[in-house]
Amino acid sequence: MVPSMALSQGHQQQQQLDMPLDTVEKQLRNVIQTLYEAQVAISDYAGPQSIEAVQQQMNRLVSQYSELDKIKETLDVNIPKEIVVYVEDGRNPDIYTREFVEIVAKQNQFLNGKMRVFEDFRDVLAEQIKTTFPELQGDVEHVLRATSGKYKPKLEETPDPHIT
Repeated sequence: MVPSMALSQGHQQQQQLDMPLDTVEKQLRNVIQTLYEAQVAISDYAGPQSIEAVQQQMNRLVSQYSELDKIKETLDVNIPKEIVVYVEDGRNPDIYTREFVEIVAKQNQFLNGKMRVFEDFRDVLAEQIKTTFPELQGDVEHVLRATSGKYKPKLEETPDPHIT
């Protein structure tokens, strides 16, 4: 498959996934607007005319919830339970995301530091083994090449053309 085709197909698949989410977002915005309008109608209660306006708002709300219920069948999105609990506790999911990214960045720095320490240890140990056990030098160099260590190939002794 041609890379541009793969990118195009991946983009199309992402768009197909985004379409139901966009629809849900739009529908949720409509629900919020209807709830706001119902709140205004209830707070401005002025007798029988207000009852009819509130009933219309409630009927619209029921139909919007019905639409949301239909849309759920087209979605295949897993939301981690931690995020649901976070939102249920009245906290902002954007803050959760930011905190999560910060934690991952700290863990990444920590693990990168550990990797560097192990790489340095590998290289120092290899040098010590080569010095102490010269007969193992070939094996040590093989291990260093296999683990991307600091491999110092022996320079072939070539005769110096200036020396006669």
